[in-house]
Amino acid sequence: MKPTIYIFLHLVAALTLRAEIIVGASLEWLADTSASVGLYQVTESRKESDSEFQLFFRLDDALKGKPPLTAASSYWVRLPKGSQPPSVSVGDRFLIFLKPDDKDSPRVAHLINLSTSQSGGWDSVAINCKFEVLTDHAQILATVRGRIKSHPAETATKLHEYPNSRFDVEVPFDSPAFKVLYGGSTCYLLVPADLKPKNQ
Repeated sequence: MKPTIYIFLHLVAALTLRAEIIVGASLEWLADTSASVGLYQVTESRKESDSEFQLFFRLDDALKGKPPLTAASSYWVRLPKGSQPPSVSVGDRFLIFLKPDDKDSPRVAHLINLSTSQSGGWDSVAINCKFEVLTDHAQILATVRGRIKSHPAETATKLHEYPNSRFDVEVPFDSPAFKVLYGGSTCYLLVPADLKPKNQ
């Protein structure tokens, strides 16, 4: 009976750990795999809760492809313990990565607040392929612009090359990215093949 119990506990533990695995996306990977990328300005901000907003945007500048003139998306902000609830104001600038949906129309896939940088929340922080968390908007834009310029559409990583079931590069536990992505277990970062660390 005991071996059966041990096997059961092992399976439960494995499933629990699997549920806690987090996969983030590097700026370079986002630049490669997005159908379009744009700089947007907030035209309307609706607060849904202490940490969630519904945002509406107007395009200021197209960085890649043909981003739509307007966009809308929910935006979640991770609140560190004891911190004041954040705000997103009309006029704030966002970097938005868009992917085509089933009808081939662009949808918001990832957005980064350039007016008020975010240091938590895996889906809205800016992480480069060196596992650094970028908070300076000029640095973020330089990274994205540089990747788009050096890897145009014909040489960029394709989204279908990274199915959801595949983890890419394990994030070093002593890196700034690990502190942002860690959720109780292992965390990974999607990185284009040409930028993968040689030891992974």
